[in-house]
Amino acid sequence: MYDLLIKNAYVLDGTGAEGFHSDIGISGGKIAAMAQAINAQAESVIDASGLTLAPGFIDAHSHQDVIVEEYPECICAVEQGITTQITGMCGDSAAPVSPRHVGDALRIISSLKGGALPSPVENRFTFGGYLDHIDKPLGTNMAFLVGHGMIRAAVMGFENRKPTAYETEQMKALVQQAMDGGAFGISFGLIYPPGSYCDAEEMSELCKVVAQNGGVMTVHVRSESSGLIEAVEEMLGVVRASGVRCVISHHKATGGSANWGKTAKTLELIQKINAEGYDVFTDQYPYTASATGLSTNIPDDMFTLGTDKLIAMLSSAQGRNELRPLILGALTPKERFKYTMIGSSPAHPEYNGRMLNDIADELNIDPYELQCDILRDDKLLTGGIYHTMSEDDLRRVMQYRRTMVGTDGMWYPGCGGCHPRSIGTFPRVLGRYVREKQYITLPEAIRRMTSLPAQVYGLKDKGLIVKGYDADMVLFDADKIIDRADYGAFRTRCEGLNYVIVGGKTAAENAVFTGAKAGRIIRRP
Repeated sequence: MYDLLIKNAYVLDGTGAEGFHSDIGISGGKIAAMAQAINAQAESVIDASGLTLAPGFIDAHSHQDVIVEEYPECICAVEQGITTQITGMCGDSAAPVSPRHVGDALRIISSLKGGALPSPVENRFTFGGYLDHIDKPLGTNMAFLVGHGMIRAAVMGFENRKPTAYETEQMKALVQQAMDGGAFGISFGLIYPPGSYCDAEEMSELCKVVAQNGGVMTVHVRSESSGLIEAVEEMLGVVRASGVRCVISHHKATGGSANWGKTAKTLELIQKINAEGYDVFTDQYPYTASATGLSTNIPDDMFTLGTDKLIAMLSSAQGRNELRPLILGALTPKERFKYTMIGSSPAHPEYNGRMLNDIADELNIDPYELQCDILRDDKLLTGGIYHTMSEDDLRRVMQYRRTMVGTDGMWYPGCGGCHPRSIGTFPRVLGRYVREKQYITLPEAIRRMTSLPAQVYGLKDKGLIVKGYDADMVLFDADKIIDRADYGAFRTRCEGLNYVIVGGKTAAENAVFTGAKAGRIIRRP
């Protein structure tokens, strides 16, 4: 007897091949049988007539690791078909924390999710120790990278300088310790202090450790706007110096029309290095608006002052006058914030989903002053959304065969606001960009969401519908699946997603979380 029997499914197995009809028998969290007709008893039976069965979606770029201790359900992931998340991105991870630099580590963690830690900081002193601490049933499976920002903060705090030889060795030892503790690699966030204070030599030294362990390096490059091409070239230099497998995170061209089209050159550079025998990939979310902290408007070197001093500067006329030319440059306030939307403001939730300039007009206030007010009131934790990308660049990156799908997302109950990518990424690709715009085919889209990230990150028994593999899968209506979340109503569930199965258990039905937590922490073998 099977635990679950899926009948009459149209199967896209994750390889990119055309589909076929099959029944699927599931036992003990594994795919136990596949045949055109399985006549056997089962605890539960799903009639999948008219539906497409695919491997569970693998989110190639998630930030849920910083909140999973408090919110293990991973609801926003499950409800869009995600069964496995790759987390710890953009240089930020939940561990390790050095006893010497606890305050600096907490600055990094709180930049993603404010508030006190839910358990003693000692649980985060080692990367493997933290994974032990949170090793419990989850809504999805979760694999982890160690963040370079946390590594650097553990050794150097927020000092903006080149590390000494001894400090470099300390950082390399922490990377090795994280890999031994289960990390699949390292992530860099080169616009976020203190990670932004590093140079290519530092990255190359740490990536050599990752490469020696067969791991992966991901990177939020130093610029995604005017300096995009140079930023990608910098990282390809790190790849050549270290031999590490690399993923260019959420690849895009931001900053307005002056930068549109630059992805043609960056993808050419990536294709060239792959032809040389290296291994470079990209990931992408399917939106033309990006999101990050509003505090990134403040120059990196100002963060060496510390959070309290920065908030004090934002609270005084003198401090604001000092920051004004650094933030505005040659632009007027209206020009500088033309594309800026408030994504999440703890102190001003009424601003969420609204353009900053529109709020300033309504309040009859200088947009620069309004930005300072919000950052001050939110203690630098404001989330910003930036509408500065082009559909052509999105299409070009999506059509590159080494591009995976990632939400770049994080959502938790009580979250005041967020980018809709946290809720709608995977249904949006399948509905808007596969069915409606036909940028890529459905079998190819499923490959990008499943077997490709499983291959890139080395996830055993995931990403394919094959006998013996983990029973992580989704059932959806290919004619109906679509995202419904937007910037004003970010929490709206998708349509056309019938079942999400994690470890053989039904985790979501009709895009609603069932409460089942059959996911687990995945450690690097």
